[in-house]
Amino acid sequence: MVLKVVFSVFFAFLSFFVLSPLDVVSSGGQNLEKIPDSIVSISSGYVIAVDKKNQKLYVFKKTGGFSNVFEANCATGKNQGGKQVSGDAKTPHGIFFATRILQNPGPPETYGTLAFPLDYPTITDKKAGRNGTNIWIHGTVKPLVPFQSNGCVVLSDKDIHALAKFIHINKTPIIISEAIQWIPQNQIIPVSRELEKILASWTKGYIEGNIKAIDALYLEGNQIRGKKRETLLGRLSTIRNANQHFALEPRDISILQHNSNAIIMFDQITDINKDNSFEGSFNRLSLENINNKWFIIDDVESPATTRKSDRQIVSAQDTGSASKGALSNLITQWAKSWKSGNMAVYRTFYASGFRSQGMNLNKWINHKIEVGKRSKNIDIRIDNLQISGDNNQSTATFTQYYSSNLLKSQGNKKLELRKINGEWKIYREMMK
Repeated sequence: MVLKVVFSVFFAFLSFFVLSPLDVVSSGGQNLEKIPDSIVSISSGYVIAVDKKNQKLYVFKKTGGFSNVFEANCATGKNQGGKQVSGDAKTPHGIFFATRILQNPGPPETYGTLAFPLDYPTITDKKAGRNGTNIWIHGTVKPLVPFQSNGCVVLSDKDIHALAKFIHINKTPIIISEAIQWIPQNQIIPVSRELEKILASWTKGYIEGNIKAIDALYLEGNQIRGKKRETLLGRLSTIRNANQHFALEPRDISILQHNSNAIIMFDQITDINKDNSFEGSFNRLSLENINNKWFIIDDVESPATTRKSDRQIVSAQDTGSASKGALSNLITQWAKSWKSGNMAVYRTFYASGFRSQGMNLNKWINHKIEVGKRSKNIDIRIDNLQISGDNNQSTATFTQYYSSNLLKSQGNKKLELRKINGEWKIYREMMK
């Protein structure tokens, strides 16, 4: 009897080891990581997945196949289930996006030194009557205790800073599930064909300039209205005339699905200029499955970017996801070095040919050193970061909040950056 129990325990342990969530053996004998079933398809970049049941956060990257590039323990809401109303101490379920970066958002024992507010409640949440505010992913300097937040996703302060390099504002999807359902990454998800068909129909209507075909894809009452509709109609006229000369299909397509909701993200050409340059945007469609049929219920578009083309046939490409992520992280670290007064590190973010306010790089750094000597408790916070450009030159614009014992100010800043010897450097800096 004892021997039987020993063998039962052994085989139970062996089964767990072989069938752990991130490991599956393909029919060809190749080891493949499992992925959350919410990841339908990803062209590039990262996906963050939070498993509330196991209090774990994972980051997946698409490079050929999927790979798990980061994971950490986390703490979610004190109460089980998805968030319904403000104050219920529950963490919401769904697909979300970080809307900004907060440096030193509050008492470090509660919020750590870095936070990413999420876009909860989404339009889907609002339609369902769910409410509440200030759902963040943030750090803490205290020991992490499972199921102890008021609704946020909490990581150790070390882990939130490690996670920051994987987050691109308004671009990196963050899937929060009660319990992740793991599937082999080469498994075809049935819903993928339905959602790909929606995008194909949207693209066809867009390229043909058929606003009625686009309207038909939206839930009744959720069609594009007002100024957004006027802008779209103007674009459709331009795009329809250019269709024979340019490749206008969307690129960098990613599709995610969580229960009855889905997100489709893609880059799209929005305008063709007389000099054969073109403008593009990053689009995000939110969908809901109602009575076994998918409908678009909302759409979000990032600011347009302009690119030059020396050919008649071009495709939509702006600063790639990886470059945008690198730039976002660079700007975060740039502000951090400025705040800490580490001028040696601060200088490394600038190009040797940098100029601002009539100063070259040496004069600029000396100016900052003198300001730092006179000032105490310098704090810099960046909000509404927007990045545009291509893989060699980019522009970052944001709202900058600066405070010290001598000065408090708020203004819009613009950084112009160039890639020099494979590294991004700031070569112009100005207040707008």
